[in-house]
Amino acid sequence: MGQPGQLCYRATGLHILRESRLSLVPGLVLLLVLTPQASASSIAVLEFELNDLTLNPNLVAETERTATLRPLLVEQLTNHHDISVIENPASARIEAEKGRGYLFDRPAVAAKIGREAGVDWIVSGRLHKASFLFVYLKAQLINTQTDRVTADFVVEIKGPQQKLTRKGVETLARQIHAALESIGAEQKSP
Repeated sequence: MGQPGQLCYRATGLHILRESRLSLVPGLVLLLVLTPQASASSIAVLEFELNDLTLNPNLVAETERTATLRPLLVEQLTNHHDISVIENPASARIEAEKGRGYLFDRPAVAAKIGREAGVDWIVSGRLHKASFLFVYLKAQLINTQTDRVTADFVVEIKGPQQKLTRKGVETLARQIHAALESIGAEQKSP
């Protein structure tokens, strides 16, 4: 038989274990309730749209280039700026197929997609090619609660396509990060 002190110690240890489990439950419930809501460092990024205005467009090459923009931007935001990028819902592709520039020209539709993804911010982008010598990487940071463009970004890319496209996306990621940081600071100030 054990000594009375040991029995009491074990009972007290179990009691503490039960109490600690019970105190974790409200915290876990709160975490689960808040998880679907986006944090300031969680956004969605739509696929970029091509707007080629040149007289003799090479649509295959530019379409391929445009398809690389979202993955490059997601990589930059997640790896270099600690921003979590949420996958787009199926409605993003359905809406984008309605026409060239449809989502970029309709922030309210992009915001609706962002709400479906559970984020407060969504980035809508466009590769705007006005010349064979340069392109503009355009993006909008859209508040999904107000359906409004909060920040517009334009990065000019001149020169060798592949190398400078990556540099342009890096610049865009820094601008988006800075805008989100500024918005976060504004919301925290009284």
